[in-house]
Amino acid sequence: MVEITKKSLKLELDGGVVDGKQKIDSKTYSNISLSATDENILSAGELISGLQEKALINVKRIEEAIITE
Repeated sequence: MVEITKKSLKLELDGGVVDGKQKIDSKTYSNISLSATDENILSAGELISGLQEKALINVKRIEEAIITE
């Protein structure tokens, strides 16, 4: 059995190219509602990224869970 105990939203932003390699800057927002759907998280990530100067690359959902028998 798995019980999700925490959700976070992580934005990966375009940090430009450094030494020929893509740099990715990230920002993580904690305390996301456990009932938030993937669509809710994507929408929130896109809205928040609109306030950033850097271009959005990815929106990630991070979960912590307790696994029991």
